[in-house]
Amino acid sequence: MKLKLKCDFCGKDLFRYQSQVKRFNFCCRGCASKFNSKKYNPEGYTYRSFEKNSKRFSKMNKELNKFRMTTETRNKLRAAHLNTGKTSSYEKTFGVHTHRVVAEWALGRKLKPGEVVHHIDGDRRNNNPENILVFASQKEHAKLHAELAGRKEVVPHEVHTT
Repeated sequence: MKLKLKCDFCGKDLFRYQSQVKRFNFCCRGCASKFNSKKYNPEGYTYRSFEKNSKRFSKMNKELNKFRMTTETRNKLRAAHLNTGKTSSYEKTFGVHTHRVVAEWALGRKLKPGEVVHHIDGDRRNNNPENILVFASQKEHAKLHAELAGRKEVVPHEVHTT
C-alpha cells in the first residue's frame, strides 16, 4: 500500500511505497534540484563539499582491491590507453605528464611550483631529455615563444634551471 506524502519543495501530493520513503521526498527532479539550490531555497540550502571524496574513494579502493593496481597492471593499462585519443595531447605516465617526469629526472629534483617544461622541436610527444627545456616561470616561457614567433626556424636555447 502506498503512502500519501507531500513534495518537500512544492508541497504537491505524491504517493510512495514505504520502502521508497526517504529523508527528503520530491515529486520530480526539478523540485529536488531547486531544493538543493541556494537561489530557490536560501533558508534550507546547505553546502555539500565533495572535495574529500577522491581521497576517501582512493583509500577504500586500496583496502578493497589490495592487489589490483600493481605496477605491472598500471603499465598494461597505460599501454592500452596510450595514443588511442583523437588529439596529440601530452602523454602521461601514471597520471603525470611524461615531459614533467623526464624533466625532473634530468634535473635530479622535483619541479618547483611555477616551473614550465618546453619542447624544443614543438612535438608534444617527443619527451627526449635533449628536447626539453625547463623555465622558472610562464613569463620566461612566453618570452621564448615571442622571440620564436618572429623567426621561421627553431633555435635551441640553454636550459634555465633557476
